[in-house]
Amino acid sequence: MSNFAIVPAVALVCYIFLLVSFLAAKKDAAIYAFMELLLTMFIWASGSLFMRLAYWPSVSFWFHVSLTGLLVIPFIFFRFLQKFLCVDKRYHICFWAAVTSLILLVNYKSGIFVQAPQVLSLENGRSVYVYHMGWLSVVPYLVEGGALFECGRMVYENSRDNKVAGKRLRPVWFGIAALALGQICVALPVFSGFPIDICSGIIMAGCVYFALYRRRLFRLKLLVSKANCYMAAFLISMLIFYSFIPDYNGFLKRNLGFEGTQLTMAVCFSMVLSAVLIYLVIKSALDTVFERNEITQSRSIGEFSSKVSYLADVCEILEQMIQTIEKAVQAEAVLIFLKDEKGDYVLTLGSGNTDGLTCIIPGDEKVLDLLREYGGCLLSREHKNTPEYKNFTSGMRSRLPKYRIECIAGIKDGEQYQGLIFLAGKKNGERYMPEDLNFFESLSSVAFIAIQNSRLYEKACEEARRDYLTGVANRRYFYEVLEQCCESQAYDFGSLVMIDVDDFKLYNQLYGTEAGDGALKRIAGMIQKEVGQKGIVARYSGKVFTVLLPGVTKSEAEAFTGRISERVREMNKLSGENAMKALTVSCGIALGVCPIHDFHELIEHADTAVYYAKKAGKNRTVIYEEGNGGERPSELSYQPGVYSDYAPTIYALTAAIDAKDHYTFSHSENVAYYARELARAYGMNEEGIKIIYEAGLLHDIGKIGIEESILNKPGKLTEEEYQIVKSHVELSIGIIRHLPSLDYVIPAVIGHHERYDGKGYPRGIRGEEIPLMARILCVADSFDAMVTARSYKPSIAVEDALENLEKDTGQQFDPKLVPVFVKSIRAGRIQIR
Repeated sequence: MSNFAIVPAVALVCYIFLLVSFLAAKKDAAIYAFMELLLTMFIWASGSLFMRLAYWPSVSFWFHVSLTGLLVIPFIFFRFLQKFLCVDKRYHICFWAAVTSLILLVNYKSGIFVQAPQVLSLENGRSVYVYHMGWLSVVPYLVEGGALFECGRMVYENSRDNKVAGKRLRPVWFGIAALALGQICVALPVFSGFPIDICSGIIMAGCVYFALYRRRLFRLKLLVSKANCYMAAFLISMLIFYSFIPDYNGFLKRNLGFEGTQLTMAVCFSMVLSAVLIYLVIKSALDTVFERNEITQSRSIGEFSSKVSYLADVCEILEQMIQTIEKAVQAEAVLIFLKDEKGDYVLTLGSGNTDGLTCIIPGDEKVLDLLREYGGCLLSREHKNTPEYKNFTSGMRSRLPKYRIECIAGIKDGEQYQGLIFLAGKKNGERYMPEDLNFFESLSSVAFIAIQNSRLYEKACEEARRDYLTGVANRRYFYEVLEQCCESQAYDFGSLVMIDVDDFKLYNQLYGTEAGDGALKRIAGMIQKEVGQKGIVARYSGKVFTVLLPGVTKSEAEAFTGRISERVREMNKLSGENAMKALTVSCGIALGVCPIHDFHELIEHADTAVYYAKKAGKNRTVIYEEGNGGERPSELSYQPGVYSDYAPTIYALTAAIDAKDHYTFSHSENVAYYARELARAYGMNEEGIKIIYEAGLLHDIGKIGIEESILNKPGKLTEEEYQIVKSHVELSIGIIRHLPSLDYVIPAVIGHHERYDGKGYPRGIRGEEIPLMARILCVADSFDAMVTARSYKPSIAVEDALENLEKDTGQQFDPKLVPVFVKSIRAGRIQIR
């Protein structure tokens, strides 16, 4: 190959090699721009090569192709720098581009600026290219220089205040200088005929390639892919045979006597064989030089991924991560910080002895913004002069004095960060290279997913251990803790407290399940706040909480339940609920030793203590001790509906009201009778009929707290007096709720003044929100009030009373109950009393 055509040929091989390597890369705007630059340089080099080989159509044509590529390079280079630096400013590049386009058009037509070279044939058969340049030949180079000046200006303005960017752009500066120098040297006589400008282009492409590599926009192993090695081997083989084919053909003819087809086959076979051998040499050399560390690191990532896929504990994952880093990059020390709930990064694990070492990096630390800006990895040597890094490292040195941090990497996936990795220098004294940062990036992605899965698993386990409503531990987890207590033989643990919310079913009936759930949440919160980290709180059943208090004595446990009871009373006052139904708690305490084989006995002791607290009147604490507990009776003595057991209590109460107001006593008996008969006619079961009768007897018991002058006032009540009379409902509830055997009648008693249309009192509920027994009492109470004379009104006829009931059906009364009652009265099945 003559006329220095070997130089553009080598340049072509280099450009093709780089282009193919980027075809498999993960592309962004900078990579695409660099590929455009390589393509432009390929046009420049190919034009120069084909001109020197005098290919069709002419030397002049390929000269102009080469010149076009050369003059376009600065503008494509400018576009690359825009993408590389993420800059939108155009500077004056459009002006220089317009001037260049004009020069190319004029020069193509006239050759006024740069003429195509003159080809001179020498006596030895070789050709020499002679360029004739006048003073106008300077113009294209001045324009190209102006475009390169804009490139340099952009690089300078975007790196002068950013020292990190300045360091990363040093290869680009060198590339610009090499290209400019090459264009100057081509005009010097000493380089006459030699394509020094093509050589400068190769240098510039290599510099830009290195700048991309330092920014970790691609991986070095792309260079040593099989496709690249095959291509390089093929092109080198072609160049060798192209240069030596005449000599090789002569050798085969003289020594082996090959002619025609034999000669062609021998040349082809030799070329293929040489390409294979060259491929093996290139692949082996590149693997040794470039890929050895990367292969080790890739294998380490694969092993790490395989190991952590079976791990559910975060600390075990971090231990594997530290071992992998130490093995792959030979780091002297590794520290891992994980993000907490507040967004700060807390030192979680480190290589070596980190016991007692605490360090927290605030989530708003400026260096974290720097970390995100530079892709999740920072090298101390690149950032040590930035203000953010200086302030950060000075603080870290005071907190971690024995660690010399050289690299910081994020445990991240995309823009989400789970933690930080701090690495000291390498044991062999080498620097961290871009391929090491790529390794950290890949490892952190795997670790991010593993840590995230581990935390999700921990969260699922935590949720499985927690009661969904109150947030405290559930019964299952409470049993697990007690089992661990037994297995570890930690029997003498302190106190087990059982807290039972009194009359909670009634509370739900009065206020609804939503209010009941809210009350349980508040009570659970009170208990948890009181216990803190000293024990375990669990929701044992619907309205029962258990508390395990290690090392707590009898007096301390009793004081604890006293504080809980006081907090519940305060909750009632704040909620304003004591008027109708105040919540209280009954507490049982089991002390001492957990049985070796069965913790259920301990729970039974606490449950027994709660039973006796209930039996004693609720809202109190009972401590289980042999003698006061014993065996629980096999049958509870209080069974709702067994009227004969507590009839004396009911009659004692009605007698008390009779002594104050005779009308109320007889009225209560009448209402009890009417309500019982209506319930029977409506189809209620016997148990419900008995309860409604008892509710009828007690529905106005609260009037015992109303002054007689108001109860027996002959005229119309004032608004204030009417409000006092209305309060008899709350007074009734206040009396009944202190009688554990009778509290089941409260829903009927509290609702007998509610109206079906929602305009009643005390709660203003409507329709079937009102308990059925309360709706029955409402009909019975209203009917007896109408047919009975009082001091402030005469009685009315039975038929008129029935018509009034029918008229107010759907407004005051249940439309299903009124027809049943009216029909039963008219049929004589319910007697008028």
